[in-house]
Amino acid sequence: MKAPEFYDRCAAFYDGDYEAAGYDRDVPFYVELARESGGPVLEMGCGTGRVLLPVARAGIEIAGVDSSARMLERLEARLATDPEAVRRRVRLVEGDIRTAQVEGEFALVTAPFRVVQHLLERADQRSWLRNVARHLRRDPPGALVFDVFQPDYAVIAESPILSVDVEREDPATGRTVRRVARAHHHPETQTFEVGFEWLVENEDGEERTESGVETVARWFTRPELELLLEIEGFEVQDFWGDFDRTPFGPGAEDQIVRARLLSS
Repeated sequence: MKAPEFYDRCAAFYDGDYEAAGYDRDVPFYVELARESGGPVLEMGCGTGRVLLPVARAGIEIAGVDSSARMLERLEARLATDPEAVRRRVRLVEGDIRTAQVEGEFALVTAPFRVVQHLLERADQRSWLRNVARHLRRDPPGALVFDVFQPDYAVIAESPILSVDVEREDPATGRTVRRVARAHHHPETQTFEVGFEWLVENEDGEERTESGVETVARWFTRPELELLLEIEGFEVQDFWGDFDRTPFGPGAEDQIVRARLLSS
């Protein structure tokens, strides 16, 4: 299924899963970048606000774009509990990051948590970068920052396996929720099928499959990212391997890029 439908169906589990998994190491990084930029910030693929809300709470004006209506609904519900001053800093747009138009120009455009890996074809990637360019401030020049994972070729070569990658308690019911994940890689196209199923305990303590989703994503190498950005008129300023701004190198699990448009 395509990304909007995939995330529509993930939405009910998304916040609980990533809170239980403890995946928040990128949040301080993006908040600090937002502070350094002074804003405003445009986040492409904002989801339920895992990064967007901490940026807004840090006093930075931010707009968020996402193609999943269900994810945005959850973000709006979370935002509704924040003080009015925070709510005033946020604008939300439902749309495709390749084409969505947001009024204004931005000191920083971000695409956190591997959003770019849903852009499977070169035409999609170039359309996205052209849309980023339309939104970036020219004077002084704004920056684009995004992250993708660094491929683990040993994992890519393995046969597909099923694993419980998240196990947590649903705070509303007290019942156990397990997320079963699988990935099937296709090295020849640098793509992988990723699927999730959620096993939810019922009143009798028995598990039933609550939902299942599957989509296709893409992985990237550093040289192709650098070439793609160059083709679209960007200059790479920083290429980090960790959210503590460690330069990319052996053992890096992430590719984190900061780039600016070249002067025309």
